[in-house]
Amino acid sequence: VKKALLGLTLITGMIFAQEERVRIMRPVDGASISQGELSIVARGPAGKLELDGQVLHTQEPFPDVFHATVEPSPGEHTLKLLYDGGEREIRFFVGANAPAEFAPFKAHPPIQIDCTHCHGLSRRGRFQFQGGCFACHQEEAFKSIHEHESHVLQECGQCHNAHGSTAKALLMLPKKQACMLCHG
Repeated sequence: VKKALLGLTLITGMIFAQEERVRIMRPVDGASISQGELSIVARGPAGKLELDGQVLHTQEPFPDVFHATVEPSPGEHTLKLLYDGGEREIRFFVGANAPAEFAPFKAHPPIQIDCTHCHGLSRRGRFQFQGGCFACHQEEAFKSIHEHESHVLQECGQCHNAHGSTAKALLMLPKKQACMLCHG
């Protein structure tokens, strides 16, 4: 029984790790975006991006990280990340009067900056987050809205989508669900 549980735990961990390695980070599923230039960010092994079935020209600032800037027409769109082993798909809406199932997208950071402002390569050549959120955000503001000290919640990305979100405070999950990740 212990071996079976250990095996299940390892498989679950590998699936979670794969989910984290393969993601469309900007925009998010169900986003409503005003018309104009859209920055798309995704990551996945040997990936490529398609917008409404058309392959996008992307930059690869880091291995298996893809960035594209497009100006989609008004209306509903489908964005796919095709990668070795599968695909991810999201839907988003561009323009005014979005259908009810789409929510306004708040991009983060709100201004266009280079990926290298927050990310770099480890000594082994792996893509990673560098620095910290407090390089731009004030730690005093953190303390006023979080129940834990900043050293307890060092991985802001556990709760917040650093590339943007349709939720308040760029949360990936509602606050109660986010808290349950550690306080189950």
